[in-house]
Amino acid sequence: MLEMAKIIFSIILVGFFLLCFSQNKEGNDPVLLKKAYGEAEKNFQQAERLSLKAGDNEQLQAAADEVYARALISFNNLIGATEKTGNDSLCFFARCRAGLISYYLNDADNARKNYLSAIALKQKLPFVADSFLFIPLLYTGSIYYSQNQVDSALSFYKKAEAVKDLYGKPLNESERLYNRLGVIYYENGNYRQARNYFEKAIAVLNASNQTNKGLLINYKINIASILIKLEDFSEAKAVYESILPYNMFTDEINHNLGIISQQLGDYSNAIRYFEKVNYSGNKKIIDLHYNLAIAWSGLHQKDSSEYHLQEALAENIKWNSHRKNIPFGLILSFMAGERVKEKKHNEAIQLYQQAIMQFDAGFNETDISKNPEEFTGVFSYINLFNTLVAKADALELSYQENTDTKFLELSLAAYRSAFTLADYVEKTYDSDEARLFLGKIKHNAHSKPIDVSLLLYELTQKQEYLEAAYQFDQQNKASVLSLNVQENKLKSNSGNNKNLFEKEAALKSAITRLLLRSAQLTDTLQLQSLNASIRDYEIQLGKLQQKMNDDPAYRGKYFSSQIPAINDLQKKLDNTSCLLSWHLSAKEIVVFIVTRNKFDYYRSPVDSVFFKTIDSFKVSLQNVSSEQRYTGAAVSLALYKTLIKPFENKLSQINRLVIIPDDELNYLPFEAIRDEKGRYLVEKYSIQYQYSTALEEKDDKLNKAAGIVAFAPFASRGYQDSSGTRLSVLPASGEETSTLIGKIFTDSTAIKNNFLLSANHYGIIHLATHASVNNEMPSQSFIAFYPGTSDYKLYAQEIYNLHLDSTQLIILSACETGAGQLIKGEGLMSLSRAFAYAGCPNIITSLWKAEDKTTAFITRKLHHYLNIGFSNDKALQQAKLDMLKSDEIDPRFKTPNYWAHLLFIGNYEPRDESPDWWWIAICFITVAIIYLLFKRKT
Repeated sequence: MLEMAKIIFSIILVGFFLLCFSQNKEGNDPVLLKKAYGEAEKNFQQAERLSLKAGDNEQLQAAADEVYARALISFNNLIGATEKTGNDSLCFFARCRAGLISYYLNDADNARKNYLSAIALKQKLPFVADSFLFIPLLYTGSIYYSQNQVDSALSFYKKAEAVKDLYGKPLNESERLYNRLGVIYYENGNYRQARNYFEKAIAVLNASNQTNKGLLINYKINIASILIKLEDFSEAKAVYESILPYNMFTDEINHNLGIISQQLGDYSNAIRYFEKVNYSGNKKIIDLHYNLAIAWSGLHQKDSSEYHLQEALAENIKWNSHRKNIPFGLILSFMAGERVKEKKHNEAIQLYQQAIMQFDAGFNETDISKNPEEFTGVFSYINLFNTLVAKADALELSYQENTDTKFLELSLAAYRSAFTLADYVEKTYDSDEARLFLGKIKHNAHSKPIDVSLLLYELTQKQEYLEAAYQFDQQNKASVLSLNVQENKLKSNSGNNKNLFEKEAALKSAITRLLLRSAQLTDTLQLQSLNASIRDYEIQLGKLQQKMNDDPAYRGKYFSSQIPAINDLQKKLDNTSCLLSWHLSAKEIVVFIVTRNKFDYYRSPVDSVFFKTIDSFKVSLQNVSSEQRYTGAAVSLALYKTLIKPFENKLSQINRLVIIPDDELNYLPFEAIRDEKGRYLVEKYSIQYQYSTALEEKDDKLNKAAGIVAFAPFASRGYQDSSGTRLSVLPASGEETSTLIGKIFTDSTAIKNNFLLSANHYGIIHLATHASVNNEMPSQSFIAFYPGTSDYKLYAQEIYNLHLDSTQLIILSACETGAGQLIKGEGLMSLSRAFAYAGCPNIITSLWKAEDKTTAFITRKLHHYLNIGFSNDKALQQAKLDMLKSDEIDPRFKTPNYWAHLLFIGNYEPRDESPDWWWIAICFITVAIIYLLFKRKT
């Protein structure tokens, strides 16, 4: 258990022993102190030998415990003597030893008391190495954690980590620290960082050549627990089965195998696993009974479920002495769910309220109208979120029973608390992977608060509820992208932490390089080495980002909401513009309609036919074969009738649409939808897209670059690399860039390095090239430059790390740059999204691979209209209309599959609606002249 730590500590302590006496004050007897310490140390060493021999021999272990107890008495006596004489250094070491023995003997309170005293004494002893603080800090954190004081535990773990970081090599028991930090991240739902720490613990343990297989297996069990949370059940099961032959921790392994079966809905098999578990003297028995209660409930065996539920409650009282704890919160939440099934909603709500108190250490309100409002501590985030949502659901069910709107109001308040929590947690996470996983959890519940808000609005006609629905809608759209754009802006405008930001950028670049290299490797040993480096860099990155968040000025801006109020949006819109934000669920579609003078909404039911229609339209648009005709007219009309016609009368004065799509609607180019008269929407409206209103920039023109830079690497010839990637010649790309006034790179000059050197130094970047989309691994999608070297692909992951905040517009005249894997709530993980992530607010992108000549025609016209002052959306609209009217283009290429692939995603540019004084002046002068002439004649 602690044998190695004790032995090493003893050796080091002897080295410092004489130093301890060098501080003796007058009246202190060094001989007596030395004798007292020698007696205590003699007992301690004897206890160590007995403990090492004991193994499973209970008699030897009892004898060891008895000698430890005698050693502790001696050290306590020595502490009293040194405190009286003021011998701080010897008192420090005696306190450390007493804390270690007390911890071993499970006397947590005395262990903590001694460790805290030792930590305080260390401040007076600058000549004592900081490494001596590591064990007291680590074990003090462990004591606080065992007492469910997670905030305090994390504070001491971080201090222990800071001490460890002072030394080139891991300190003894560093693996325990890494494991503990992994557990904290695990409980916070940051599974990526949790796994990094668990794997680091295994690496340190292996490097130290320790023979403690128990620790190794325990850490692997922790990694498998993460895999369960990530619903990677097959890999988790494989990990458990690989460590079963060691015949260690079999109870924990069978327990977790049962949880896997339970998650898969195989309750009978889960119970078989659970019944193999025989916890003795272990508080994990609480979780076992809790899981058995769930499994029996799944089999509709109410009596058996209730029996295990009561056992779980009894064990929790025994082990946790009525302290707040997560297992009790889970039990209460489960009990509440059972009451909901029985339609005992009031009881369920009270139980959910009690569960919320268990998950939030600082919340103690029994009043069901109260919810956590501020989130600053460390607690079980995901459990708290799910319980707040469950409470809100139960309150809504209560409304359905008695139609009292107060229950709907209470439901909405609980939803607000849940999503405020999710917003806070998202900002505490240090990786997009963790944030995207949280997004999946949010998405499961994101429709519910919108439904409640709209119902309240319909019942009361209070505008605040309609605005609440809009806020929830935006809060669950592209939140990860919005947060990263916000982060980048804050960092570029903050000089206080410039050094930290530079280090962060370097770490992110290093991680990206290694990730890209690892994707190409097949050698197992090389891959393991690279993954270890990535793990270490990600741990460093997490600690660095925590330092940034510790800055109050940065934190205050970072944790503020970026979603503009409806009133602010309306002020920005001109009289001919309308913002349409869609919310899509499995059974309903809602669109929020915002104009300068009105805020409204429309909702209608949808079914599986609607989603099939979207798929059919998408297939017809992406068919650019000259042998087959366009087949999307019928489905286009069907989409028009569902998406536009029901409220088009509200758009009578509108000629510009700002569209914020949701989920599957991200696949649609709305301008290609055709009405009953055969007119495309592009003929009525200029259309632009945005991920969320949180990304709408204020009118800030500072630090914007000017000029155009363009790249056409395949204007003259194609290329095929050794991996089989084939890039055909794009002759029209040379034409579309040749007329541009700016810096133009074609063929062999259009290399990746020239792009990197030019990025953020030009107002407009035009890329006329090839792109490749990887839906399985979006970070592996890339844009191709001239293959002058092996490093000619600009990967999405590299784009994320660019700084493009001075670039006003990027034109991606490349195949499928707007396509990618759909992440519910976040949108398409496309190359265009990567450029938005990097800070460029405006992007013209392509949803599918279209014909080269029509694309070149549209982009040439686009630049023409941009040059004469058209806004981005109007320039693209007019370029498409020109193509539809042009004699240059074969009529076969005028169907939407050849022109609707190009979309504008970005900021809304309001028209200058101030009076045109020149025209007014001319008109006034003209009228005056006519008047004078008329007067002369008369």
